[in-house]
Amino acid sequence: MKNLILIILLVGLSALSKAAGFADTTKKDTAKINGQARKLKEKLEGLQTELAKIQNRLPEEESAAAEAASESGDAQEKSRKQAASAVGGDAGDARKAAKAAKKAARETSDAEDAAEKVKKDKDKIKDINKDIDKINEKIARLQQEAE
Repeated sequence: MKNLILIILLVGLSALSKAAGFADTTKKDTAKINGQARKLKEKLEGLQTELAKIQNRLPEEESAAAEAASESGDAQEKSRKQAASAVGGDAGDARKAAKAAKKAARETSDAEDAAEKVKKDKDKIKDINKDIDKINEKIARLQQEAE
């Protein structure tokens, strides 16, 4: 009888200690999930800040690109006119035409650079939005795990 009581006591204490261990594990898991969620939220805030900066400067870059394209078109037209006058003209006309051609090339390069910058920023906005969506999904998953 004493052995039976001793065995029941040991089994009961063993079960109790295991149950206490699970409670601590749950607290540790919750703390871990909360820490991960906090880090993700901080990352999310950083991405949102970066997105806002890019979106704020994008209209300025787009207008600069449009202006550069307009200036490029004007320079190219002037270069064509100079080239046409240089065909029947003297050496001075040829120099003016060459100078106008160089200016048109610079203006065109500037316009292409501005357009490329706008394209990169738009691509960056798309990438940031994808990252934001992924982080929001991870946060939602963590919150479901915590519940």
